[in-house]
Amino acid sequence: MSYLAVESAAPLGAEKLFSIGPLPFTNSMLFGIVTATFVLMLFGFAARASQAWPKSRLAFYVEGFVELIYNLMTESFGDRKKAARFFPLLLSLFVFILAANLSGLLPGVGTLSLAVDGQQTSLLRAFTTDLNSTLAMAVLSLTTVHIYAMRELGLKGRFRHYFSGNLLNPMNIMIGINELFGEVLRLVTLSLRLFGVIYGGEALLHAISALSGNFAWAATLPIMFLEIFFSLVQAYLFMMLTATYLVTAVSHEGGGKAPEIQPAT
Repeated sequence: MSYLAVESAAPLGAEKLFSIGPLPFTNSMLFGIVTATFVLMLFGFAARASQAWPKSRLAFYVEGFVELIYNLMTESFGDRKKAARFFPLLLSLFVFILAANLSGLLPGVGTLSLAVDGQQTSLLRAFTTDLNSTLAMAVLSLTTVHIYAMRELGLKGRFRHYFSGNLLNPMNIMIGINELFGEVLRLVTLSLRLFGVIYGGEALLHAISALSGNFAWAATLPIMFLEIFFSLVQAYLFMMLTATYLVTAVSHEGGGKAPEIQPAT
């Protein structure tokens, strides 16, 4: 396998490196595993150095960061007990998505390649520049939302969350169907927003770099800072939207839909 520099722009879809049975293993999967391992090691080192008065700067900064996110979740849920219940998932989503977003700015990502089936294929690709990856995280988030909603409200309560009021009224049925359609839209918007912004930013960086020639380092510097900002914003949005969906799903107030419309007499 020979390693080269890839000159063309990254393709829209992730590229297969090899197959595990019938399942392809792509370059985004590989770098996603590398990113997740890095995040786990970072928090593992911070946890080992953590104490009442941390002497390690890494532990101090990580503890401060975790406390900041926890306070945000407490404000969102309005209850520290509920915030603590969902906090591990929300923190993991935020940190992993942020690391995956920023990983695309590292040297060698998208430029190193190897020969796969006679074609040059990028070895590394940022996890969140693959629509399959962002869709998988959206499915994970919304599946968790529905599991906790079922545990909190039960089957009947969950049904009434969508179809409240008098079900003999066609308007209430239409509102419930609209709410179910909204669940599908949540899945689409969660995945497409993250994918579109991160992939679009990397495509912009590549285009400006190709047009700038020898001055690419200077021309792309402002775009890189903009990418860092958008990476942070997208990770924050994904976490906060998941938290909002959790708050809405486990509430006992019937989904907050429009008031029931009584049939005319």
